[in-house]
Amino acid sequence: MTYKFSCCDDGSGTTVGSVVQFDNVTLLIDPGWNPSKVSYEQCIKYWEKVIPEVDVIILSQPTTECLGAHSLLYYNFVSHFISRIQVYATLPVINLGRVSTIDSYASAGVIGPYDTNKLDLEDIDKSFDHIVPLKYSQLVDLRSRYDGLTLLAYNAGVCPGGSIWCISTYSEKLIYAKRWNHTRDNILNAASILDSAGKPLSTLMRPSAIITTLDKFGSSQPFKKRSKSFKDTLKRGLSSDGSVIIPVDMSGKFLDLFTQVHELLFESTKINAHTQVPVLIVSYARGRTLTYAKSMLEWLSPSLLKTWENRNNTSPFEIGSRIKIISPNELNKYAGTKICFVSEVEALINEVLTKVGNSEKTTLILTKPNFESASSLDKILELLKQKESNRKSSFKEGKPFICDNYISIDTIKEEPLKKEELEAFKVQLKEKKQNRNKRILLVQRESKKLANGGAIIDDTKADRSINGQDILADNINDESVTDNIIGEDEDEEEEENDNLLSLLKDNSEKSSMKKNIEVPVDIIIQPSATLKHKMFPFNPIKVKKDDYGSVVDFTMFIPDDVDNINQNSRKRPIKDDSRSANSVGEEEDKNEDEDGYNVGDPVSKKRKHRTSRTSRYSGFTAAEGSENFDNLDYLKIEKTLSKRTISTANIQLKCSVVVLNLQSLVDQRSASIIWPSLRSRKMVLSAPKQVQNEEVMAKLTNKNIEVVNMPLNKIVEFNTTIKALEISIDSELDNLLKWQRISDSYTVATVVGRLVKESLPQVNNHQRTASRNKLVLKPLKGSSRIHKTGALSIGDVRLVQLKKQLTDKNYIAEFKGEGTLVIDGKVAVRKINDAETIIDGTPSELFDTVKKLVTDMLAKI
Repeated sequence: MTYKFSCCDDGSGTTVGSVVQFDNVTLLIDPGWNPSKVSYEQCIKYWEKVIPEVDVIILSQPTTECLGAHSLLYYNFVSHFISRIQVYATLPVINLGRVSTIDSYASAGVIGPYDTNKLDLEDIDKSFDHIVPLKYSQLVDLRSRYDGLTLLAYNAGVCPGGSIWCISTYSEKLIYAKRWNHTRDNILNAASILDSAGKPLSTLMRPSAIITTLDKFGSSQPFKKRSKSFKDTLKRGLSSDGSVIIPVDMSGKFLDLFTQVHELLFESTKINAHTQVPVLIVSYARGRTLTYAKSMLEWLSPSLLKTWENRNNTSPFEIGSRIKIISPNELNKYAGTKICFVSEVEALINEVLTKVGNSEKTTLILTKPNFESASSLDKILELLKQKESNRKSSFKEGKPFICDNYISIDTIKEEPLKKEELEAFKVQLKEKKQNRNKRILLVQRESKKLANGGAIIDDTKADRSINGQDILADNINDESVTDNIIGEDEDEEEEENDNLLSLLKDNSEKSSMKKNIEVPVDIIIQPSATLKHKMFPFNPIKVKKDDYGSVVDFTMFIPDDVDNINQNSRKRPIKDDSRSANSVGEEEDKNEDEDGYNVGDPVSKKRKHRTSRTSRYSGFTAAEGSENFDNLDYLKIEKTLSKRTISTANIQLKCSVVVLNLQSLVDQRSASIIWPSLRSRKMVLSAPKQVQNEEVMAKLTNKNIEVVNMPLNKIVEFNTTIKALEISIDSELDNLLKWQRISDSYTVATVVGRLVKESLPQVNNHQRTASRNKLVLKPLKGSSRIHKTGALSIGDVRLVQLKKQLTDKNYIAEFKGEGTLVIDGKVAVRKINDAETIIDGTPSELFDTVKKLVTDMLAKI
């Protein structure tokens, strides 16, 4: 069998996604995007050639490296997602992926009240609402649709919800592990590659290939030692009214570092030290990471939760009034000692360095050796390495360095748009929304035709009718068609702001109800049925089930009045009049108090504070004294729009810099030992080749593993030799078999026959499956001769059962040592392992009796 693999490159020179192609299905894995390297337009231009061929998308980590392009792909190619593409990820990846996407897009000006705006916050939420949430080891069964495809997610141990994917078909098994960690850290358990005994999981053994990368590795030091170094660095930085700045990925390492900071402050309060140190968070997504973490405790390490439960039942993510969500401009308000977490995006890092980087009391802690999304931090690392090389000394982690240099950074200047520019921009946005809603309804209409059957029989033709060209493309201007769809009320603002998911849901429900009423159903009445069943046949509804039980649609439990309130609140226009705005806010607060929570995104379950009419929308600001962690209204396009201008400036740094490798990644030595234990046929490394670690590659090659370095944007075909066949036994041969039971659960039989290839009937013409043949084992013809060989014994020798049988025969049988049964002090039965049992003793009647009892436990074939 064959499969094809390619590494996607959107112009950044690195792998931003992987495409796996089987005979009848194409998977896209981890579509990423780095706005600092590739523009929005370039990214869309590249993916428009890839997305039309994709059937399934899976996401492994919540970082922008693995899902940075997901929202823009959904927004620009929504017709493909509605009609065909399914996206799968774990729940933490979905929740924390929202955070990383908001930070990345806001830093690049893709969202927010700027003239460079491309998407809204609602568009990001819709894209992540489309993802199907999974649990670890939950089987995604797509065998009936894609001819044997199944997906399984295992814990990767890097980020909350981070996954190692097992992709299986009838003939292939691929393991995808871009980032993983074999040891546990402060909040996560180790990756689920090895079991508790240190052996590889049987479900991951002998894959066709392992898809990974060898470009990043963690420290070989134990986690406790690295954690102690981090806490000691914090203590030194906080001494003498110092400040500590920690750039961190808010969807990645932030929660781990936050709990370590919490532990330090908790221990310090016992000795009355650092009792008033505030913990500041600078992020475009504000405090949503902590809010999500509080609702995902079951995904974290049980030992972490148990430790904090013993500390007066406090949560690892609750620090009380110490936590502050601020903007970079508000750093000056917190003079003196402070700990500041900064989201690892270019715009925020540069603003923070400009504000506090020129102070000698500032300590900058860099928690990893390179920063792809913040070039200014990479420049600082290069300066430190260059200084150490000039001094002819080695660069050591944990050692404080004084950075007294000038570096060039990109600064963003925001200016309010002029009145004419503002009006033109609003008109452009309005037309854009109108056209998008019309075209969305056009997609809905085409999907409805396909769902009802229509004149289309071949599914491939149906795909071409929708996916051959993107219906949402700018070059489609069929006003007559879209006007008929949208109706006479197209000028109403409420219809312009309807979201896509509600439209599709309402219409799909109507069409399904209509379909259930109109489509006739044939009923088979058995002759043996009772008279009342013949008159009133009862056909129970099929309940969809998975590995965890019945699948329930929770929206059916939401009362209709709640749906109406939520829809009306979304459609309610924002007025300039202060009275109307206040009344709207009071009504919304009242609704939330009555409900107690908001069904949907856990971030919106509790709203303690709402932004007032005078709040500034054009920048990263918040109301004074506000404790609202999750309100992102400042990123919405409502009133004030700004023009973003990027310029280069030189700033002077006088701060202290400490580099610690706190990444939760496997180290080089462990990777070179664990991967060969899975006995994979190939090791496929993501491009480019120059970033791969040559030392680890050499060790894998020495262990007879074929290492393949993938090129960028080139499809490579892999051929796999089939070592397992799925064979069906013919019913006639089944009647001739003599089965022997070897345990309570297993029976064996000798099978001799002739193998016949039969083609499977095509059941559904709409089903997208490849043509497959069925192998059937049939009885031999009369003239055929059976080749006889020596008998093979199969089964399990149970010493406890053997002792009972010998005791019934009045023999003295007793255990002496583990796995050794001694009979009458003359014969010993030793069980070396499951496959080897030794009967030791001199030839005698007792020896023959014991041997016969042992062989009777086994089946001979």
